[in-house]
Amino acid sequence: MNMTEEGAKLVVQSRKGQGSADSRRLRRKGLVPGVIMQENSESRAIQIICHDLEQVLHHHASENVMLDLDVEGKGIEKVLLRDIQRDPLTDNIIHVDFSVVSMTKKMRVRIPVKLTGEPVGVSQSGGILEHLLREVEVECLPGDLVEEIKVDVSSLAIGDSIQVKDLNIGSQFTVITGQDVGVTSVQAPRLEEEEQPEAVAEEGAEPEVIGKKEKDEAEEKTEKTEKKEKKETEKGAEKKGKE
Repeated sequence: MNMTEEGAKLVVQSRKGQGSADSRRLRRKGLVPGVIMQENSESRAIQIICHDLEQVLHHHASENVMLDLDVEGKGIEKVLLRDIQRDPLTDNIIHVDFSVVSMTKKMRVRIPVKLTGEPVGVSQSGGILEHLLREVEVECLPGDLVEEIKVDVSSLAIGDSIQVKDLNIGSQFTVITGQDVGVTSVQAPRLEEEEQPEAVAEEGAEPEVIGKKEKDEAEEKTEKTEKKEKKETEKGAEKKGKE
């Protein structure tokens, strides 16, 4: 791995093997399987030394990174790191996707939003800062790409908010995300205990049941009918015994 003035340079190798078994074999050797995607062409399978890739990411604030890839010494390709998959338990990189970019053609990317400062609504009034939008989707030339958009929230009081249209984004970016989408806000502190109800039902009092009277009358009628039928049955049996 070499760090140049333009950015990071990674030497990668073509990969012939496919499937999960081959990927596991590569990882045991300290390699990461990946692909290079190019417009109007098939993707190419590659493998990268995991340590080299981690070193590149260590020098960047986000994973939204432009790189120079040297595929087996056949020339430099300018690529954008599109996706990194990590093991949920170990956090080790298990797969990576790159896409070839043209420095003269705009591309669509998602740029992370980073909040900076402490709102006065939090420090002075005990409010709660809510980070509503984590990424903003934009179109820009590869040379204009930034790793993150910083948003200063220190002036926000309780009830204040910032929307996408309020962000200080340069004219070189065409914002795709809706202008009215909320980025962050400061909410009033939540009450620790809910207010007690004004009226408390008397202990042992039963709640009023709609239709209870009708239900009781129906049950009473059914009970009388059953007793009548039982009595008639007993009379019939008694009469039959006498005969």
